[in-house]
Amino acid sequence: MGSMKVGVIGGGITGLSCAYYLGQAGVEATVFDPAPGGPIGTVTIEGCILETGPESWLAAKPWAEQLIRELGLGDDLTGSNDARRRTYVLRDGRFVTLPEGLQMVAPTKIMPVVESELFGWGTKIRMGLEIFRSPKTLPDRSVSEFVADHFGPEAVDYLAEPLLAGVYGGSPDELSAPSVLPKFVEYEQKYGSIVVGTMRDKRPPSGRSIFMSLKSGVGTLIDALLQRVQVVRTRVDSLAPTEGGWRLLANGQWHEFDRIILACGANGSAPLVQTFNPDLAARLGEIPYTGSSIWTFGYNRADVHHPLDAFGFLVPKPERGAIMACTWLGSKWLGRVPDDKAVFRCFSTDVDVTREAAQAELHKLIRISAEPIFAVNHKWPMSMPQYTVGHSARVGEIEDLVNGIPGLFLAGNAYNGIGIPDCVKSAQTAVKAITASQGNQG
Repeated sequence: MGSMKVGVIGGGITGLSCAYYLGQAGVEATVFDPAPGGPIGTVTIEGCILETGPESWLAAKPWAEQLIRELGLGDDLTGSNDARRRTYVLRDGRFVTLPEGLQMVAPTKIMPVVESELFGWGTKIRMGLEIFRSPKTLPDRSVSEFVADHFGPEAVDYLAEPLLAGVYGGSPDELSAPSVLPKFVEYEQKYGSIVVGTMRDKRPPSGRSIFMSLKSGVGTLIDALLQRVQVVRTRVDSLAPTEGGWRLLANGQWHEFDRIILACGANGSAPLVQTFNPDLAARLGEIPYTGSSIWTFGYNRADVHHPLDAFGFLVPKPERGAIMACTWLGSKWLGRVPDDKAVFRCFSTDVDVTREAAQAELHKLIRISAEPIFAVNHKWPMSMPQYTVGHSARVGEIEDLVNGIPGLFLAGNAYNGIGIPDCVKSAQTAVKAITASQGNQG
């Protein structure tokens, strides 16, 4: 039999990475997606570099950086401006600094928490006593239950919920602690206390930023991949197994492939597998999705009197209106915003949040009275998979079902990790499995 051909359905960062790695392995791959890149993209307005979707990734996860260096974009890598690294949280209508030394929900420094106005004394005392807990292993439970058990309900409302909402776009009452906070659940099993676990595991500061991005915008990564892979800009309407391979229908035409990678989300994959494997479709359909909307407002710096001395702010649920989180672009990323401008990236999980609502809230919180010089909206309905309680068991079932279907592979952020590096890693995993399967072909 001739050389293997792979069809990749979905052209976000995952699908494009799949096609790139397949190409590197000498395998012919074709990506199908009407709008490749997914939420990731970069636009420049009034000299300001703006992201249409994610603006960065966690530096601790190496896979995105590996790909970027391999594509020759290493010099474009940049860290966040950590000299300015602090975050405000809205509490009783005022900006309160998120205490220094917090690793997600675990305090690693005593004094900043003691002095913080973010929590009352009851929570502070619970944080102090948490180190005396003994190890235990519990069944999958929600982030809210997990954090409340360790630090009390106030820590859920003013810490866990706002920190996770911007990443997962979901409610801590639904999200699974082992899937979303795996390290902390491991510490609970090993030490009892997640504070003790975090302290023991604390690596010496590397001098590197926590967040990484690309100087000219994350869209540069998509552009580089698009130059190296073959993309058919159309949606796939149906997929069917054939004798020894696959065929898919796109734009009224049937295409034949030896292998298929579904990189179009659990929600995009479910309808495609429905005809030949309803069980798999049902399992995929159990992964819920939420959407998000980003309003980016630009102003003349002279019209904004706030010092903008942080990365931005989070709005906990008890205080939330139209904005869930806001990044002060010029403070977080050097070189993105000219000195005479101020840019605010306002994030919401209400896909239909209006410009009026977002702008009014921003103006109230930052006390701006001038009109913005630009306002841009990017909305991504049903784009954020929710790792709800029972997620890892569901993913296990999905993987078992997929393993029973020869030549079908899954990749993407719905299964084992949500950020850009996780997407790249899932592409690497799928491609390894495909190249390993090359030997036992027809």
